[in-house]
Amino acid sequence: MNYIEEITNTSIRKPNTMVAGISSKILQIRKENIKQSLSDLDNIEHRQDFVATVDGVMYYDDARAESVNATWFTFENIVKPVIWIAGGNDSDTDFKELKRVAKKKVKALICIGSQGGNLRKSFQKDVKDIIEVDNIEEAVATASLMAKENDIVLFSPACKSDIEGETYIERGKFYKDFVKQMENEHRQ
Repeated sequence: MNYIEEITNTSIRKPNTMVAGISSKILQIRKENIKQSLSDLDNIEHRQDFVATVDGVMYYDDARAESVNATWFTFENIVKPVIWIAGGNDSDTDFKELKRVAKKKVKALICIGSQGGNLRKSFQKDVKDIIEVDNIEEAVATASLMAKENDIVLFSPACKSDIEGETYIERGKFYKDFVKQMENEHRQ
């Protein structure tokens, strides 16, 4: 575990946390003080947002990442194997910039929606397992079957919703609700 992970106890390194961690090391600030001061700094809802750990698998909501660049940035900060849930209206999306990071970090890709053809085609040579599903609920259920302990399930769509009027906030809420429901079922 590197110093950044140690002070934040997460599996996705966030830039604010990284800067604070490096600065604190240089200035010899105590870890407890850093944890306290960062508690609200990285909590932007639906952006690399930790949801729950179920059976040793960490679930993150990155629904705000509706572009290739935003999803790329998230992947650059991931330190564990990923089952990536993505999709939406991908007809005009160029995924070329994501291919390199996906090849190194993505164990499986779950494509959501009826328009996942471009997404699937773009990653078929770089990601071994690609599965298409109709909605977020199916994506969470499928990911939970594929994931192993210490994996990350990441909902980072890389494109806008293909449902008219649906926002990233609604998609993130759906994702979180299904993960929390699964977490509650596993507790019983």
